[in-house]
Amino acid sequence: MLKLTRACLAFTLTMSVAIGLAGCASKASAEAADPEETFTLGMKNLLPPELFDLKKMEVLPEGLVVTVGEPPDQAIEQPIAFTHTRHVKDLGMDCSYCHSNARKGVHAGVPAENVCMGCHALVDTTDRPELEKLKDYWAKGEAIPWKKVHDLPDYVYFSHKRHVVAGVQCQECHGEVQEMTVNQRVATLKMGWCLDCHAQHPSIDDNYGTKAELRRAELKDCWTCHK
Repeated sequence: MLKLTRACLAFTLTMSVAIGLAGCASKASAEAADPEETFTLGMKNLLPPELFDLKKMEVLPEGLVVTVGEPPDQAIEQPIAFTHTRHVKDLGMDCSYCHSNARKGVHAGVPAENVCMGCHALVDTTDRPELEKLKDYWAKGEAIPWKKVHDLPDYVYFSHKRHVVAGVQCQECHGEVQEMTVNQRVATLKMGWCLDCHAQHPSIDDNYGTKAELRRAELKDCWTCHK
C-alpha cells in the first residue's frame, strides 16, 4: 500500500510539472503569435466544426461577434426551373399561397406537388418541358428534390412566424424575389447582418412602443438565436 501511495504521489507531481511547463510554453507561444490567429485557434475548442474556418471578426460594445461563411450564393440550379417573376410579379400571387407555413411555424416550407397541380393540372404542357417535369413527379408520387437557397446552420434558431407576424417583409431577407427568374441568396445571413436589422428595424418600435429598447436588448442576447 505504501509503495502504491508513493507511486501515485510521484505520478501526480510529474503530471503537475508537465502541465505547468506546457502552460508556460503555451503562454509564450500565444504572446508571440498574432492575436487574431491565437483567438481563432482557441475558438476551435468551443465552436462546432462549421465555424472552424472563421472569415471575419468584429468586436462590438456588447461583445464579440464571429462572422462566418461565404459571400451570397450564386443562382442554384434546381430540378425544375421555377420562376418567381412569372408567379409573383406577372400573376400577382402572394408568397403565402405557396409558403403557407411561414405565418404559422418556424419553417416557411415549400408546397407539395398537389398544391402546384391545383393550378397546373389545367395548364397545357405542350412544348413546356418544366411543366412536364412537375407532372412527372406528381404522377410518380415523388417529392421534388428542391435545393435550399436560404439555409442556416443547425445551431441557429430562426422562426419565420415570429418575423412575418411582426411585419417583416419577405423581400427584406430573400431579396426582390418577384424580379428573380432563378431564385438566389442576396443577403449574407451572417450574424452581424441579423444584429444590424435587430438594432434598427422599425417594426420593433411599432410592435413594442415604449418597451422597444428592452426588446432590442433581448434580440442581442445570444440565447435568442442560439437556443
